[in-house]
Amino acid sequence: MFQRLVERGDVDKEHIIELSGEKARLFFLKEDSNTDPLKNVKDMLLDSYEQRTNK
Repeated sequence: MFQRLVERGDVDKEHIIELSGEKARLFFLKEDSNTDPLKNVKDMLLDSYEQRTNK
């Protein structure tokens, strides 16, 4: 299931990098002592890769 990052609760909406001239934005995950942000990012990247390769 695809969910826009801007709509997620674990995304820091105050610190966003927008690439000039491009339609791209970089979001950061909120820091939370109960979660492992690097594991979450790794899982999201693997899910994205699997979705692209399984088409």
